[in-house]
Parts: sequence; C-alpha cells; structure tokens
Amino acid sequence: MELNDLLNEKEWRTCKGPENATNEELVDAFVYFCSNYWFIKHPEKGRIKFNMREAQIETVAAWIDNRYSIVLKARQIGFSTLASAYVFWITFFWKDRFVIMLSRTEREAMKLLSKSKYGFKFLPKWMILRGPSIIDNNQLKMSFSNESAIESLPSGNDPARGESVFLVVIDEMAFLPNSDEAWASIEPIADVGGRVICLSTANGEGNIFHELWVGSQTGTNQFKGIFYPWSAGDRDDDWYEVKRRQLPDWQLAQEYPSDPDEAFIRSGRPVFDLDALRSYEIVEPTKGYLHRISPKNLEFREDGGELSIWQFPELGGVYCIGADVAEGLGYGDYSSAHVINAYTMEVVAHWHGFIDPDLFGEYVLADLGWFYGTGLVGVESNNHGLTTLKALQRAGYKNIFRQRRLGQRAPVATEVLGWRTTGSSKPLAIDELGAGIRDQELVIMCSNTIAELRTFVRQANGKTHGSPHDDRVMSLAIANQMLKYVWLPEYQVNGNAPKGSLAWWEANISYDGPKHFTLGSFGVRKSS
Repeated sequence: MELNDLLNEKEWRTCKGPENATNEELVDAFVYFCSNYWFIKHPEKGRIKFNMREAQIETVAAWIDNRYSIVLKARQIGFSTLASAYVFWITFFWKDRFVIMLSRTEREAMKLLSKSKYGFKFLPKWMILRGPSIIDNNQLKMSFSNESAIESLPSGNDPARGESVFLVVIDEMAFLPNSDEAWASIEPIADVGGRVICLSTANGEGNIFHELWVGSQTGTNQFKGIFYPWSAGDRDDDWYEVKRRQLPDWQLAQEYPSDPDEAFIRSGRPVFDLDALRSYEIVEPTKGYLHRISPKNLEFREDGGELSIWQFPELGGVYCIGADVAEGLGYGDYSSAHVINAYTMEVVAHWHGFIDPDLFGEYVLADLGWFYGTGLVGVESNNHGLTTLKALQRAGYKNIFRQRRLGQRAPVATEVLGWRTTGSSKPLAIDELGAGIRDQELVIMCSNTIAELRTFVRQANGKTHGSPHDDRVMSLAIANQMLKYVWLPEYQVNGNAPKGSLAWWEANISYDGPKHFTLGSFGVRKSS
C-alpha cells in the first residue's frame, strides 16, 4: 500500500472515529470530518468549509448522546445545514442505517436533501472511492451500497413503513400541516429502537412541537431539549436592533427569540398583554365543591372538586358570574365559570370541568350563584348554552342576564336569556377583557386562567381563538361583561343591592362570621 493510501486510510478512520468509540470520540470525529472535508453553500461567501460554532457542536453531542432530541431555535442559524451533514455522516460511514427526514412540502424535502448532496459532491475523490458507492440518487433519496440510505419526504408521507429506521429528522416541526399525524406515525419507529430529532422555530403554543418541548423541560418525556436564541449565530446587537424595528413583535419572537418563553408565547400572536399577565401574583386557591344541604342552603367542602375559591362570599358582596358551556363529553372542551367581585374587580372563584350542559346549569351555576349572593349569571347561549339556561331556570335561579341590542345608544334588555357570542359581541368582550388586563383593573390569581390567556391568539384574518382551549378565556370575558350590568335595578335581587341601601339591609339581616352567614332566605357556609 502506498503512502498516500495509508494517509487516506488514517483520515478515513479519523473522520469515522475509532472502533467502539465513545460518544465524545464520535463528536470529535464528526467535527473533524466537517471542518476538513465537508463544504456548505453560504448565502454571501459561496462554497466554504463547514466550521461549526460551539452551539452546533453541543447540539451534535446531544444528538449522539440521546435517542430523542428536540431543538427550539431561532431561524437561519445553521441547524438544517447541521442536520444534513450529520445524516450524511452516519449513513456514509456506517452500514445498515436508514434515515428519514420530514419537511413541510416536497419542495422543502428536496431542498433539505440537496444540502447533503452538495457536501457529497465536493468530497475528495479518494474518500468517495473509499466509501460506499451511490446506488440510488434522486431528488428525494440517496442510497449507498452499504445498505444505508437517506430519504427526504414531505410530512404527508408515512415513515413508519420503514421497519428498521435508524433516525427520523423532522425539520420545522411546528409548521407541519399535519404535525400530530406525522408524530403519530413516527412514534412506532422510536419504540423499536430508532432515534428522533425534532427541529423547529416556534409557532405558538398548543401544537405537538410545543407539547414535546414542554415535556423535555419538565421531565415528562424522553426528549433532550435544546434552545438556541438569535445570538447563537454570527449576529450582534446592532443586527438584532434592525430586525426589531422591521418586524412585528410576534414575528420577531417567532424567528429570532431570546428565550423559550418568548419564542412560544409571543410567536403565537397573543391577544392579551403578556407583560401584564406576567405581573399577576399567582395564589393557590382552596379547592373543593358546593354541597347542597337543601335548596339554596349550601356548604363548601374541601375534599376534592372542580371549584377553586380565592375569596369566600362577603356580607353585602356583589358578584358577577360568566359561564362558557361545552358539550359535556370527555373528549370535548371543558365547561367553565368565573366569579368576579364587582366591588374589588377580583376573580374570586373558578369552576372548570367536564359536565353535561343541563347539570352545569341546574347544579354548578345555580349553586355558585346562590353561594355568591345571587350574583348575576351570564351564560353563553350559543349551542348547548340554551340547555344550560333552561336548567338554570328549572332550578329556580332568576338573576340571569338577558340579551341587549348592542347597536342602540341605550341598549334595552330583551326577553332572550344569556350572552350571545356573535361576530360583534365576541370582539367587544375580548377587547374589553384585554383592556382590563392591560390596565390591571381586573385582578386574576388563577394560574390556569392566566396560562390560557397567554395562549389566546389572533390570526392573520383578525379572528381570535385559544391554543388549543379558550373556555376559561370566554367565561372570564363574559363575567367581565356582566360588570357593566350588575348595578342595574333589574339585576339587584336578594343580597345583590348597593351596599348600605334599604334593599341591602333587608337582605342582610343576619351575619354569624365569615364561615357561616345568612343572606335573605338562604344560607351559605364553609365547612370547618
């Protein structure tokens, strides 16, 4: 064997790593291969050697150390380029390794694989001859004679058909049109020993990429989570300042985040002021349920239940209740109700759970209303809300909001019960809730409600929705709307009269302390 052949063989083994190499030695081998032999196409400099930044080296180390990796990153800091080099290296230097790369579209799948092909094209001839030969080379696949292959596919394909997939790389996972289905098809691969790498910038919360990321941070799944901000690339503060002036907040957070929280929350085009939401002090509630001793005679019990209470009913208190009604199915949305103290603007109680619409009205809302001084109850009347309203009436509850014609200068109540969510009433309710949060007029202590408010987003067409749920947002928005009507004479019944008025004194004739007091003809008490 000639000297050049010996030197080339030494280089080959250095690029591959020693037999039975440790993970650290494999990382060193990959870095050596890229910095000496792998070329990439730089948008400004043209063809250059791939000299990895520290962030990229740390990422490869995580990929080698962990079967499951998820990378949350800023845009255009070289991680798709890194993945293309990595999948080539593990298939070219090792046999029997089938790698699948998933992208949003076929065009993007072709572009991702083209990065691997570009690097292969400029390998030295001796290395191409020393390595496995190409036996299948088209726009979506590279197959080698060592039985290894790279296949790049749009996410609509089912990768699980490859029974012995060594690695799946999912590029821009948060933006896949069918990310849930794609992940469902990938899970069987991982279960039989395969490896998974998820790469993406953020696209708001509530999608499978966000779910997997959260699990990687809380330890509830097997993923190793890695985050790299905009500064992980070759960019400085001046560059970022230019981008900050050019892009809207949501797009800046999506493409060039500084931290994971900013990436996920702000990238989803949040409706409510995130800084205001962060400033709220979270307070742990008293959890339990209302036990109906007799009609209108209620006792709060703490041994489990869907009701959270931050403040128990006060003598002479005036309360508003907003309710969002779901179908009551275990796999559907939740039903939700918020109670606001009309004097202090504090959210004092919250009920949240799965329940049939009629039971929600007859037991949950009726009892909650009586417990809080016959408070004004606003129920969303769309769809199943009508069932809830009828049940609320059957229970004998009378202080129910009646619809108003919003287009009039002085809106007059109709005989139609409930809050109707329409194309005009919903934006009004959401905007006024947003103002109450922004100006800190509304006091919210519920961590679950705040979390849902943070993920309530506005689409490009102006429509708003939760990501994924918005039942808490809507019940709070309706309760906030009730604050505008609760002082009207028609809604001042029992204890719900202005403090100090004759009606108030007539209703509140007996008080035995904060745990047990009588309001008019019914009593409420907190169990000891």
